[in-house]
Amino acid sequence: MRVLELPAGKSPREWGRIHGESFRGEVRALADIRTYLCTKVGGFKTREQVMTAAKAHLPVLERYHHGLYEELLGIAEGAIVAPEDIVVANHYTDLRDLDPNPEAWRYAPQQDDPDMTSGGIDAATGAGSLGGDGCSVIWAETQTGRILAQTWDMHATAIPYVMVLGVPASDDGPAARLLTVTGCLGMAGMNTARVAIAINNLYSTDATLGVVWPAMVRRALHEDNAAAARDVIVKSPIGSGHHYFVADRKEAFSIESSGTRRRLVFAGEKPAFCHTNHCLDGDVAARSKVPPASTTYDRMQWLEKDLARAPVKDLDDAWKRLGSEDGWPRSICTNMATPEAPHAAATCGAIAMNLDAGDVWAQQGFIHNVAPEKWRL
Repeated sequence: MRVLELPAGKSPREWGRIHGESFRGEVRALADIRTYLCTKVGGFKTREQVMTAAKAHLPVLERYHHGLYEELLGIAEGAIVAPEDIVVANHYTDLRDLDPNPEAWRYAPQQDDPDMTSGGIDAATGAGSLGGDGCSVIWAETQTGRILAQTWDMHATAIPYVMVLGVPASDDGPAARLLTVTGCLGMAGMNTARVAIAINNLYSTDATLGVVWPAMVRRALHEDNAAAARDVIVKSPIGSGHHYFVADRKEAFSIESSGTRRRLVFAGEKPAFCHTNHCLDGDVAARSKVPPASTTYDRMQWLEKDLARAPVKDLDDAWKRLGSEDGWPRSICTNMATPEAPHAAATCGAIAMNLDAGDVWAQQGFIHNVAPEKWRL
């Protein structure tokens, strides 16, 4: 698996150039694949429509966090592509939910004081589109430490581009290690303050022009506690549906979002929790869809039964559960791709983190009976 260690003492723009130069061919290839998929899975008809929508997200990111905006521009410069290509590579799952008609676009709301328990943000329901990917998240308090782990399921053609990114400490926040893909700012990971984040995709019908979501993941990992990371998420101008799980060594929070809603669905009420690709909160669910071919309910049922069967013992136990083939192909670890459908959903990688020990395990591709690569923060 590819690993990129960004050097300390460099600017975000320099970090981005190093990233783009290191994986120039891979960044270009993934951006092309995801642009194509936006015209097949999303509502876009042409590449030009996709690029127009992607470009509209750049000012949102610049206003949101200048350093992460600079890093994204640096990736584009290093890979010798347009910045909007890097937006597509990062923001694909949210971008494809957006209406292709610019006249229908709305900007994501950003709240100064979000209320996730009594009504949230009001907005009309817009158009959406469906896809077939998914992820499975496990949270568990164990005798060996607090564990947060997930599979990352996406179009199977993403597997060659999975990597781990090491971000050094900077004025923005502590060092971090993230599971990501070439050209992407980061998808899930943990920092040296032992704040961790995991994600599931949700399919919103109220998508907006929002912040490039991997930038929000990185921004959350600038914080030194889970409550602050939670607040970053709920106050950010999110563009479309995701579930975000953030935790530290004391607290844990699960937040579901759509383009216009943020809801807290878990705050440490029990020692184990799981989430797949459907909403637990009714208000977010009312602005979301579950694709007909999705395995989300099967995976959730398996996880709930398996966690009830036996508590998670340690990181190795969590890793084996992520690699389960029980109920194949509607299993936690799966591969739906065929020669006729090469972009179908598959487990493209996984990450498992012990927040108390500082261990980060990750691997690329289908992980059943595959050992992870390991780091300690």
